Amino acid sequence: MLLINPDCKVNKDIPNIGLAYIATYFGAKVIDLNTSLKPRNRFLRQQSDLLGISVQSRCYREASRIAGLYQARYPNAQVKSVSGILSVQCCYPYLKLADDLYVNQEFSDALSFPNYELFDSFGLFLKNWQKDKWRYALMTSRGCPYLCLYCAARNSHWQARSAQNCYKEIKSAQKKWGIKSFLIIDDCFNIDRQRVMEFCDLIRPLGLSWSCANGLRADRFDAQLARKMKDSGCDYVGFGIESIDPKVLEAVNKGESIGQIEDALENAKRYFKQINGYFIIGLPKSTYEKDINSLKWARERQINAFFSYYIPPDSMLDRLFYGPQARAVSREYPARLQEEIYALTKSMRPKEDSEYLFKGLLDNIRLFWKKEF
Repeated sequence: MLLINPDCKVNKDIPNIGLAYIATYFGAKVIDLNTSLKPRNRFLRQQSDLLGISVQSRCYREASRIAGLYQARYPNAQVKSVSGILSVQCCYPYLKLADDLYVNQEFSDALSFPNYELFDSFGLFLKNWQKDKWRYALMTSRGCPYLCLYCAARNSHWQARSAQNCYKEIKSAQKKWGIKSFLIIDDCFNIDRQRVMEFCDLIRPLGLSWSCANGLRADRFDAQLARKMKDSGCDYVGFGIESIDPKVLEAVNKGESIGQIEDALENAKRYFKQINGYFIIGLPKSTYEKDINSLKWARERQINAFFSYYIPPDSMLDRLFYGPQARAVSREYPARLQEEIYALTKSMRPKEDSEYLFKGLLDNIRLFWKKEF
């Protein structure tokens, strides 16, 4: 068996964790085209009876291209998508091609830790982990019981590994690969507040810095949890805010109030210098004016604001929420205006490449003179 991680255009520094679990389960090698793209068609050099492709919504067309090329080169090979263990990563769901190899395993302590040495991109990960340029990605739970309309993980069975098991993975990665930091990419890390507290107590002696990449629930965050996270090495936190308009939050079933979000920010500011807020442009019931107000609100509170596009469920294939290739597809108001807001927010993100950041700054200057915001 040979496994493929297609080029997804974004998250080059985060491995395909779902595929890593499957590769570890089968003991199969992975050609990782997302982190190490060139040579783009190197998978054709390796003949296998079974080619398994990890298909996320953001790379469906590329996965289909790979399947076609491999089937043409090796007509007797089975070409399948692979899925299971995880259903979503970084907000993008895993999908199936016509033929699928499904790994029916609960996300629990029974899983072996993902072995990234099976990836042909492992050298890049190792170098950047050890230099602390990239953070080791950890998933401690999957799924989310909340009903947020925009989220691919909504209303799904929450499965979690124990705090002890997650600690053991981090301790092993530190000893084996020399990681200097890590980030948690759960769909919702702080569903079980007590589990987070226990995890913080366990990892504190390791002396690693860490963060939450996908954002925390504001209504499940308080000063006690903030202090516990800070003391254990967490150096910044983020919250899924989406919009500061109450009617928009109600329309997307967010289940949080603006007051709860502001309370969470105040508690976070007592312990963290860097706070990220994640917003979505073009949500149902939103308008240009409402999204501009969210931008102004973020600036007034001096938080890093990550604005991404709302992608309706019927438009998921080969769409990116964020990044240079992302485009507006929401039908709530004209795409031109959504893209104008996206341009305004580029300089509000702390980690963009220099060319992209410079363009964002120019857009800000141009649009500042165009209108007051």
